Amino acid sequence: MQPSSNIAALRILGFCTLFLLSACQQKSESSFAERAPAPPPAQSESNAKLDQAPGVKAQTEQFADTATNGDIFSSAAAVPSAIDSLKKFVRNAEMRFRVKNTADATLRIEDIALRYGGFVLNSNLNSRIELQQTTPISRDSALETTRYTIHSQLVIRVPYRMLDTTLRSIGRLSDFLDMRHINAEDIGLQMLEQELTRLREGIYRSDLDQAEENKYSPKADRARASRAATDQAKIETLKLEDAIRFSTVRVDIYQRPQIRRTMVANTQVAFPQQPFAARMGEALRAGGEVLLVLFFGVVHLWGLILLAVLGYFSWKWLRNRGGFLSPKTQKSA
Repeated sequence: MQPSSNIAALRILGFCTLFLLSACQQKSESSFAERAPAPPPAQSESNAKLDQAPGVKAQTEQFADTATNGDIFSSAAAVPSAIDSLKKFVRNAEMRFRVKNTADATLRIEDIALRYGGFVLNSNLNSRIELQQTTPISRDSALETTRYTIHSQLVIRVPYRMLDTTLRSIGRLSDFLDMRHINAEDIGLQMLEQELTRLREGIYRSDLDQAEENKYSPKADRARASRAATDQAKIETLKLEDAIRFSTVRVDIYQRPQIRRTMVANTQVAFPQQPFAARMGEALRAGGEVLLVLFFGVVHLWGLILLAVLGYFSWKWLRNRGGFLSPKTQKSA
């Protein structure tokens, strides 16, 4: 009776834990519902505090451009609201646009991420050569013309409450928009699934302690597998919580093709031709070498030539003696 009572107590404890979690969530929902919806990012209280910090005012003036380019990057999917108390959203954004100066825009985007409490995961700046040609302009100089485009790919993470503000600030750098994609995914059920997995594995290990030993499936191996499943569920939960707190923004920027002209050494100059007399002498020498090669080739075959000569004279001698003549030919002779 003692093992069954322990199992029942653990199950009751598990149900109580779930009840307390749901009660805490409802309490947070009610407290959040009493508050008014979050104001626009440009007038939020957090932005006002940031503007009061040293050096932030200069940065604010730096990005204080017309809001036309920034508004197109905004979306309701990036703005927290009262529904966040009921749902667990993972907000991500992906964009691609043209800027006036890729290198300068890359640095400014990194500053924006740091300014709003985020960080930079990846920053890749590279040049793509579209055309390159060299035009000779003299015997020793040439003009190298290169047409290239500078691209930059960045991956930044910012607090989810500052996502819309970050997108607006980055949007002010845009000269031409190619693509803007913002996604808000509800992962509440995934988090509940991981929590239930951890609770279920805990109850399973409690039941396993009271179970009999099985030689085909040792209790130690089953307990180890259960702990591994619990740890994996905990890791997945931490990943989901991190994805909720910090939004991931992928930015791909480029600029108009640039032309670069540089004076380089002319490596395409043809070699000067030799005079006619020198070329004639070289041809005669080459012809003499060919004759020498043929002569030495014949000398190497002296044995075969000697055998051929001996065979010819032997055949002629035998023919004169009539050794190779038929009886009819000899009678006519």
